[in-house]
Amino acid sequence: MAKLLPTDPQDLERAVLELTAASFRNARKLQQAAVALLDQELWPGALAWAALAAEEVGKAGLCISLLTTPRALREPAIAEFNRGFNHHQTKASIAHLLLAMDAEELPASWEQLIDGVTEAARTTHRMKMRGLYVDYTPDTGALLAPEDIGEDAARFMVATVDRLLAASLPAEASISDPDNYLDFLHQWHEGMDFEALQERFEADPMAFLGEIHAMAHDDVPPSAAWFGERLAEQMAAASRAELSPAPPAPAAPE
Repeated sequence: MAKLLPTDPQDLERAVLELTAASFRNARKLQQAAVALLDQELWPGALAWAALAAEEVGKAGLCISLLTTPRALREPAIAEFNRGFNHHQTKASIAHLLLAMDAEELPASWEQLIDGVTEAARTTHRMKMRGLYVDYTPDTGALLAPEDIGEDAARFMVATVDRLLAASLPAEASISDPDNYLDFLHQWHEGMDFEALQERFEADPMAFLGEIHAMAHDDVPPSAAWFGERLAEQMAAASRAELSPAPPAPAAPE
């Protein structure tokens, strides 16, 4: 059954922001459960709960994607949001895209990026289902039991989600103050030329993602092309202040 978001733009933003925060919180709880199961050597459950945690991070990413879409362009974005919200592989794909963007290097091409993310999401979903349910192979009818999941697969999934949650920390922290986050978001919407941004993406997707990757890794300062002149300067000034050495402490009186 389709879920309905508030129609008022301000109410929608508040509701989606609450969903984002709740999804991040639940992702961490699910990962805690996965680690507890790992410690008990319950490999199928550890893998499945970690995979569920990855999907919750993907759900948070889906929410942020909707929030970052300007109000005037939101109608198709809301339709995409509604389609993806309960689709397991969509949420896993968003999680694996975040991991790809957090890696030291991006794939060589847009096709390699999409193929890698898609295959990783399919594997995550398939292994999660293997860890939760008894199944059988469609060609031979051979039994597939959760206990067939081994230690290596479980540890790999838990470690992957550890990396994902670490990569998500900046986004999670940014929404901890909803009023400040929404104020920043509205300034960004006002200062950005989203048509120009779309044209840049369509012209060269990997160059577009490369700029995001460089900013996310602090290799380049915030760009006016991404944030608008005023907001980019504010962010650059805040970054310079953060990197400036602290003033020396005053000398103790003699």
